[in-house]
Amino acid sequence: ALAQETQTPTTEAKPKNIVDQMLEDAAKRGEPIIGTCITEDCAKDAAAGLLNGRALRLPKPTYPMIARRAGAEGEVEVKVIIDEEGMVIAAASISGHPLLQAAGVSAARDAQFAPTLLHGIAVKVVGVIKYNFVIQ
Repeated sequence: ALAQETQTPTTEAKPKNIVDQMLEDAAKRGEPIIGTCITEDCAKDAAAGLLNGRALRLPKPTYPMIARRAGAEGEVEVKVIIDEEGMVIAAASISGHPLLQAAGVSAARDAQFAPTLLHGIAVKVVGVIKYNFVIQ
C-alpha cells in the first residue's frame, strides 16, 4: 500500500519592509525608537515629556506620469524612522495606490525634521507621513 504524505500548510511570512526590519534590529540591540506622530500636533506626547520635532523640510511628491494616466489618486502613507538629528533614515509605504507609493517614499526620504526630544535628549522616532495625491 502506498503511504499518503500529509502536508501541513505553510504560512509564508510577509516580507518585512526596511522600516520594520530596522525596528526589529534596534529592539534586538535594546535601542529605543519611540513611536510618535510626526506631522500632526500631539498633545498627549508632550504630556509624556516628548517634544516632537517639527518638519523643517517636507517636500511634496512628484506625481508619476503613469499614475496620472491611469487616474490613480488617493492617500499614501509612508512609515519613516527619523534619527536623532532629524534626518529620515528609512522609509517604506504602508498603504496607498501601488502606482503612487514609490513617489511617496521618495518624498519622505527627502524630508527633514527638527530633532525630537525626550526629557531634553534627542531620540530616534518612528512615525507616518501622509501624502494625498489628487489629479488636477
